[in-house]
Amino acid sequence: MDDDLQTMITQIVSDHNVDSDDAEKIASAIMLRLPGASKLADMKARLEILFQYERNYLELVKEFKEEIKFAGSIQEDLRKERAKFFSDTLKEVSSTLKESQVEPGVAAAWLKDLVGSYTKSLDLSSGLIEEQAIDTIGKIRDDARGVAKGIEAAANS
Repeated sequence: MDDDLQTMITQIVSDHNVDSDDAEKIASAIMLRLPGASKLADMKARLEILFQYERNYLELVKEFKEEIKFAGSIQEDLRKERAKFFSDTLKEVSSTLKESQVEPGVAAAWLKDLVGSYTKSLDLSSGLIEEQAIDTIGKIRDDARGVAKGIEAAANS
């Protein structure tokens, strides 16, 4: 942009019957006094790169929309299952054990093992879901970085 601006200034000065060497010097002097023009052009270029990056990132999120929804719904289902187990299922099992006249010590130990086993199972499922979500996010980021590098390379050339 600076070269374009300097060329335009040189042309304007030359149009007023000024020697081409003098026109170049005048244009250079004007450019030195316009540091904001250079900063503005740099900022505009950077903002354009940022805009393209964000637009492409949004496109990637749209592309992976179904995977993102799927991961979210699985996490929601897991939370619901955990809540249901502790609010309903555990009460039912405890009531069944009491109705079956199982000794309280045995019932407590069995319930403790059941809660431990179920919690471990849910934690394992949660870990697998989280890993899948992180993998999907990583893929989106990798794709976005690749696009960003392409945009920067195109902007610098």
